[in-house]
Amino acid sequence: MSSYQSQTPSTPPLHLTIRSARLIDHWAIARLNTRAFFEDILFGKTIHPQRYQYPNDSNQYWLSRNLVSHFDYAHVFLLACLRDEQGREKIVGQAHWSRIGLNDDENRRTGWGLRWWDPRQVLKPLVSQLIRLANLFWTNRAADPEREGIVERSYGYIDHVWDPVKSRCPSLYLESMAVDPQWQGRGIGKLLVQRGISMAEKEGISASVISADGKEGFYQKCGFETGPVGRSGEGQGNPLFEVPGGLVFFHDAPGGKLDPREQTKEVAEVMAQLKKDMEHGWSSIWLKERDEGS
Repeated sequence: MSSYQSQTPSTPPLHLTIRSARLIDHWAIARLNTRAFFEDILFGKTIHPQRYQYPNDSNQYWLSRNLVSHFDYAHVFLLACLRDEQGREKIVGQAHWSRIGLNDDENRRTGWGLRWWDPRQVLKPLVSQLIRLANLFWTNRAADPEREGIVERSYGYIDHVWDPVKSRCPSLYLESMAVDPQWQGRGIGKLLVQRGISMAEKEGISASVISADGKEGFYQKCGFETGPVGRSGEGQGNPLFEVPGGLVFFHDAPGGKLDPREQTKEVAEVMAQLKKDMEHGWSSIWLKERDEGS
């Protein structure tokens, strides 16, 4: 029996604390993400098709990505932690947020970056090079080599979604959120998401998320009411084109909500494009259920 106090479903466990990640936490975060995303359509099935043969190798994927982001001061990792009766801490959830700013200078002015003269500027490129070297000797056998960098190769295809004219940039973007499978269904994920949304509201900016397939309803209930306004696989040549899901939702910046007519028109245009994409190999649980319910 677990020494952690059990709770009713959807109720966050007592004595749960939310804190920022430290460098030493990232190995535990990597293991947590591997478990939580094991059957995820993108991070599990697409990127790591050999995960059953090499179930622990996915740790390398998450550790490499997250260590580089840890030294990027436009990123923050929020951890949900519990303590057992002996006072030992257990990380049961994580939310990786990044601030999408108008530019690096704008991020720095708002405290999400370093000045050019700050010696910590060398840490991110140094860590990135060290990880690249380490990966030459530590192969991620669970990954498809052609798809391991598929997320990075998709960057740039949907930058237009974060439109400053629509008060969607700057934005606090949810890069990833995961809860240990043993602790899912207890409101921990919702707590992590809402903590990030509160950070965005405090700064007066929007929050945004690209939802995993079938998780759209969860994020809408957490506060991402605007959307879908795009999808991660849109655009000719986008390597994520056929990956199911990936719909983009926003929590509007205070005072930044579009006129209802403009918002309705925008969503209608996006939905029309999504229908076309479905004719060319893309799929969406959310759209299918929506159509069946209408």
